Amino acid sequence: MNKIIFFLAIVSLSLQSCSIMRDVEKTNRTADYTISLTSVELPANAKEQFGETITIDNSKNDTSRYVYEDEYMKILWFVGSDKFYFTLYNKSNHALKIIWDDATLVMPDNSISKLMHNGVKYSQRNEAQVATTIPRGAKIEDVLVPTENVIYSDLLGWFVSPMFKYSLSSDYEMEKAKSMKGEVLKVLLPIKIEDIQNEYTFVFTIKDVQVESKKIIEKEHDKEAETAVNVILGIAIGALPVIFLLNAI
Repeated sequence: MNKIIFFLAIVSLSLQSCSIMRDVEKTNRTADYTISLTSVELPANAKEQFGETITIDNSKNDTSRYVYEDEYMKILWFVGSDKFYFTLYNKSNHALKIIWDDATLVMPDNSISKLMHNGVKYSQRNEAQVATTIPRGAKIEDVLVPTENVIYSDLLGWFVSPMFKYSLSSDYEMEKAKSMKGEVLKVLLPIKIEDIQNEYTFVFTIKDVQVESKKIIEKEHDKEAETAVNVILGIAIGALPVIFLLNAI
């Protein structure tokens, strides 16, 4: 009988330290957005003055970078899931100045977000940003981040959420993601040229949305099995004094 008591004790300790897992089939839904620079809105009467053009540069790692060029500057854009990357070349004989505090993102639903650039701490995203001067013949490589998407959590710390939903939780969200095709978002980037602030508005279009849905197997706790085991375990442990008493008689 002592062996039985010892066995139950060992089993109880083992079961208390284990979790019961099971395979669960789930649907993994994701969306991938292709965003292209399609036009540039210039200050009044600027077309005759600047003579703008838009081209595509595929020279870097087979990644499409969209190029805008006029008499004063050349700017290359690449749109990531959560940021806008750009390189700006000053072609003019004057210094150019980027006025960061007036830089704005307009989303497809017409909501707006302030934009912060590289070097600004996430915790200071709502503070004033010093303008950047680009001397003639020089260039700047920088990043624009929508401040509305900068988030802090106790678990992850600071992070930037995607501009458009990547992980989709339902078929409804899949259809909603597909409907984003053709929508536009705009980046207002004010650039001061010869002491005149020119408001360049770069218009980006969601050219395509690739949605994928596939079945995956994940491990998760089997709550029902764990509850049943705990009930049986409780009964077994509760019976130990009785077994001990019968063994002693």
